[in-house]
Amino acid sequence: MKTIHIVCILCLVLVSCTNMKLQDAPYIPNEELAESYENFNDSFKKTRSSLSYIGGHIATDCQTYFDLTSMYEIDETIHNQSVKSEYLICDALNILSSSTGVPRENVNISSMGEALLIKLDLRSFSSSLYRASDENSHTLKSLYPQNTSSVGNIAELNAEDWTFTLEVVAVAKINDNSSPDWVIWVLDESKSGNYRGYSTLIIYDPERHESFKAIAYPK
Repeated sequence: MKTIHIVCILCLVLVSCTNMKLQDAPYIPNEELAESYENFNDSFKKTRSSLSYIGGHIATDCQTYFDLTSMYEIDETIHNQSVKSEYLICDALNILSSSTGVPRENVNISSMGEALLIKLDLRSFSSSLYRASDENSHTLKSLYPQNTSSVGNIAELNAEDWTFTLEVVAVAKINDNSSPDWVIWVLDESKSGNYRGYSTLIIYDPERHESFKAIAYPK
């Protein structure tokens, strides 16, 4: 009986620890990022395509990317901007490494894309749509009511000559309060291939605001 009692206690402890681990984990709806997060060290050290900076500097992994980004501007050639898309994983991993998790029951993925369409102020971060925005029209939905759509955690503009996608790739507590924050990837591309832009944004406390302002990461 004593042995059974000890085993039961151990089982309860393991279940409790597992539940705590789930509660402490970020919510990651993007499959590529979720896999990279599960293999964090390997993903962070992984050799990636060469990303060029002004002055001839080259990043080939997450660490050199952050080191160089803090000192130099990324070369804005179309090829180099395409390579930048590989480093969005680095941005998200770095953000999540210093964040805390959120309870799964507090995350409603089904409404995120629609919220981005109607609430995200496009003037709050750099993109090809920045100049198209003004005081009266500065969300995807207000600027392009006929060419936008959303599904789950994704909002998209699909125009004749342009695609612009916002995807909530992770939800975690990034700042110093109890409200969940969103990590977002931006894919900003002309269909002719003469422009490509990729970036990572953070929206702090979206549940508390009627209008979203995004912060570019890294700054």
